[in-house]
Amino acid sequence: MPVTRLFPLSALAALLLAALPVCAGTTDYRDSQRARLAQANDRDSLVAAVLLALPADIDAPIGAEVDAPLQRLRQAHPDDTLALYLAAAVCQMQPACSDTAAAQRLVERAPENALHWVLLPHKAAPDAQRLHQAAQASQAQPHLGELVQILRRALGEDAATASARAAALDAIPVPRLSPLLDACKGAQTAQRDDCIAIGRLLLRDEQGAILSRMIGSVLLRRLLPGTPEADQAKEFRRQYVWLSEHVAEKDPAVRVTLQRDIVALGEWEAWQRAAERAGAARTPPQGWTPANPQTLLLSEERSK
Repeated sequence: MPVTRLFPLSALAALLLAALPVCAGTTDYRDSQRARLAQANDRDSLVAAVLLALPADIDAPIGAEVDAPLQRLRQAHPDDTLALYLAAAVCQMQPACSDTAAAQRLVERAPENALHWVLLPHKAAPDAQRLHQAAQASQAQPHLGELVQILRRALGEDAATASARAAALDAIPVPRLSPLLDACKGAQTAQRDDCIAIGRLLLRDEQGAILSRMIGSVLLRRLLPGTPEADQAKEFRRQYVWLSEHVAEKDPAVRVTLQRDIVALGEWEAWQRAAERAGAARTPPQGWTPANPQTLLLSEERSK
């Protein structure tokens, strides 16, 4: 979710997050900071410890080091929305997790967030009832800005560790949304209407992560082909490709400013401002297409 994990074209082409190579220094930094923060008792320190215990490579298995801080977080803050969200998200990413308690309590505490309804253990697809509840929500927040802010504060501002700190912030995960896409494939009647409503929520939530908004774009393009809404969703994708080509997100200074803007403005606006600072327009010129036009297509539209 993070800057480089959300933005590479290969990630969205496969509707998955791309993995970043992690150097030993970054790994040591994450481990030492996690151990320090896991000893604290306040919610934000424990949230930060859990985030640092998650692998920077999203395809890597989650290690046992996440268990202790996550258990303490849930015990100390059993009804806190962010604690429940993080517990449900971790369970979604773990193949062996079958605990539905956090996911169920999360929607009881905060039913207004559509993404809460689709967080299920082991990447299970939401059923018709959960899709309907998600469609009634008023927002679609992956809590990205909130988590970035918590981890930034927990890690401090030591200039000597700026690069490792930026990498840790880059590695904050966004929930896997492929189960939602699976649930909406071939959806009929009422379920189709619910999937369209969820797609609209995801795409239009300006504080949402880029990945979650792109999933909304995919839903609308699949379910409303040939309509103005589908055209708008494709234009969002075109703007995304433009930004990905014009923001030098690997520059440490760019990443620090970008991460601050994500907290204050949301990820999409943060990337548009980064493009402006790089001397590019916020949006592509009329008629612009990328060197590889297939990056604008849905996966099923691309030539093999």
